[in-house]
Amino acid sequence: MKTSTFILCITLINVSLLLSNCHSDNDQKEGNWEGCVVGAYTFDIDGSIFPEDAEQRIRDLEALMGHEVGSIAWFPTWADPFPAGECRLLQTLGIIPHLTWELFWPDEDSYNTMDVGQCGYQAMDEILAGEHDEYLEIYAAQAAAFGGKLLIRFMHEFNGTWYVWSGNKNGRENGGPRKVVAVWKYVVDKFREAGAHNVKWLWVPHGPSTDLSTEAWNHLANYWPGDDYVDWIGLDAYNFYPIDPWGGERPYRDFDNCFRAIYDSCMAISDKPLMIAEFGSGEFDYKGLTKADWVEEAFYKIKTEYPGIKLFTWFHIRKEHDWRVNSSPETLKAFRSAMEDPYYIGYPYKE
Repeated sequence: MKTSTFILCITLINVSLLLSNCHSDNDQKEGNWEGCVVGAYTFDIDGSIFPEDAEQRIRDLEALMGHEVGSIAWFPTWADPFPAGECRLLQTLGIIPHLTWELFWPDEDSYNTMDVGQCGYQAMDEILAGEHDEYLEIYAAQAAAFGGKLLIRFMHEFNGTWYVWSGNKNGRENGGPRKVVAVWKYVVDKFREAGAHNVKWLWVPHGPSTDLSTEAWNHLANYWPGDDYVDWIGLDAYNFYPIDPWGGERPYRDFDNCFRAIYDSCMAISDKPLMIAEFGSGEFDYKGLTKADWVEEAFYKIKTEYPGIKLFTWFHIRKEHDWRVNSSPETLKAFRSAMEDPYYIGYPYKE
């Protein structure tokens, strides 16, 4: 009888521990929070620079929005060392660092537009040949030493025509997407070998654009590296209407036009949590609609029709257009009103 009771107790303890571990794992699942985290990019046009007054800029943005920020993005390149100090600063502010780690070297190609090939950009082949292993291993080891949660958006907008790491510029139908996937896996494996499990990888295609190939070779599924290599799926899209800074006409895109199709496509690929890694609209007048209307609709739809989106990054900068939350008094009023909804949250890991 005593033996049976002992065995029963041990069994109950093991079951309890198993359930506890399952609960703990679930708690740590990416995006496992109620609502959607408010994120932003609020630095300069040269996004690789983390400014000395970064904390003040963040606080100024929070004051404008009337809301805490839970994630901040910026754009270091492969010419930069791991930004340990910057990540620690954001961590102390209760903000998740979001690195858009751009695979080019500004000293060689200031505008990231170099031709790809023997006499130009060859970074993809160089990585796969191990020529950047030393940089990768040091960077990954320093990311591991930081220890805090860190989002890395690598080779973003790979399905477009504009970046040198795109499938379009690295083979198109002759293996372009396969090369993107191979480089992605190579880099992620280097970080795992260094123990940088605190790094969460963002796989981020671009939404509808006049600069995207619609041919079969460029379908999103061709770029998918597999669930084991992705922690978040991100979506990028903008309403450029009516023109872009290069003189081209751009169609009006409401929130659904920007995100519905790509959201559905990504949801079909994987059940990973989603974020909007970049978005915004310039000021416009389209059949009586304005940017203020666009903002109001966007945040209503994120809450009610896009439940997979657990974080957004607003592009708070005057660049191609005035994307800022305060580009007009009406837009600022709409943004502040949207942020009053408790669905939108700051740092998601507060006790």
